[in-house]
Amino acid sequence: MVRVGTTPAVARAAWYDRTAASKCDYYYGQGVSPHAVTTRLTYTVPAGKKAMVEVMQVRVRRASAATTVGLAGAYVMLTPSGGVIKEILDTGINDNTVNAKDNNALGGTMVLCTGDQLDLKTYDLSTGGTCDYFVCYKLTEFDA
Repeated sequence: MVRVGTTPAVARAAWYDRTAASKCDYYYGQGVSPHAVTTRLTYTVPAGKKAMVEVMQVRVRRASAATTVGLAGAYVMLTPSGGVIKEILDTGINDNTVNAKDNNALGGTMVLCTGDQLDLKTYDLSTGGTCDYFVCYKLTEFDA
């Protein structure tokens, strides 16, 4: 049998079959003194790749009372390639009670494209005292 016309297109492999690789990172700081906004982790999607974010988490806990309490928190910023930076996840406490805590997580699916960047940050605007912080992400990187 002879076919006339174009060859039928071959279906593209699913994302998880395109050189998928798990990426996971975290920052865990115990007894951290008050500080200005500090970037703890950064992830940028490499050229020719996309990334499926599976979970991101931010947590802050007052470890010791502050002399003067101020807002303490952790958050995630997303800068799309060529776009404007936006906050996509945050948590914070404005409580001087030892063990006061707050946390948030983003689960499910979010696709990042080549050049998109995540920045996970912490801060404590108090005077004195300390906080514990935990920020993390887990994603799967694959060929675009």
